[in-house]
Amino acid sequence: MKNKRCGYVDMHIHSYHSDGTMSPEAILKRAKQNGVQYLSIADHNTLAGTAELLKIADDYAICACSGVELDTLENGRDIHILGYGMAIENADFQTFVIENRAHLDAISDRLIEKMVRLNAHKDLSLSGYRDFCYDRNGGGWKALHYFMAIGLTASLYEGMRLYEHYDCSYDQASFSDIKTACSQIHAAGGIAVLAHPGVTVNESELSAFLAFVNTCGIDGIECHYPKHSEAVTKQCVAFCEAHGLYATTGSDCHGTFGNTDVGEMKMAFDALDLHRFFEACRRRAV
Repeated sequence: MKNKRCGYVDMHIHSYHSDGTMSPEAILKRAKQNGVQYLSIADHNTLAGTAELLKIADDYAICACSGVELDTLENGRDIHILGYGMAIENADFQTFVIENRAHLDAISDRLIEKMVRLNAHKDLSLSGYRDFCYDRNGGGWKALHYFMAIGLTASLYEGMRLYEHYDCSYDQASFSDIKTACSQIHAAGGIAVLAHPGVTVNESELSAFLAFVNTCGIDGIECHYPKHSEAVTKQCVAFCEAHGLYATTGSDCHGTFGNTDVGEMKMAFDALDLHRFFEACRRRAV
């Protein structure tokens, strides 16, 4: 019989190393306040946040495992894959993540190049953007802060709308497919989990989508998520049970650059049956 473990689980948090507003230490402090005992920082296409987390998590008596959120592209659709428990010093995996981040950042480069050609703003320039620095505690990403700094937009969210307005979206990036991302995670000793499927596809598409993704090498699904309906959550959990996959949970907290908090789902460790998951993550990350 397993020993009972207390505390909530949150496997999907973003630090200011990607587009969140909190440092890894601030995330740990918030986790302690909210009763979260098991967590992962899964920043977008960067390992900097999780590397910092792993160095200090024991100081807060919190069980942490390495994490990352990778963009992939399937049939023109941006699909996020969460990687957990990787050995983050793995050189090949580091290269893959760095390249993925470059593909993500290239979207903003293309947007600004296009806006310059169209004379969208008198102070807009690619060189100015590349030289620009911003306070990471503000959340979001570089381009959003640059647009505000030159007076083009009044908020980060207003800047986000420019990508769609100028037709510079994720489907134009050079991300790998799901199978490749899962293979890279596995090669680094990690576990691949499909992020927030209820956000990625409509409920009517969910059954076929889960069946397809399951052929790509995933080990689990982020079933318990703030924006999932009860029906979506039940369907995802049932799929995991039927196919022997991990059912995970995450707040997708970005600090004040969003509206969810660390431990938002208040999912207890024992309720998720994640004993094997965390044991594997801790073992593989060493």
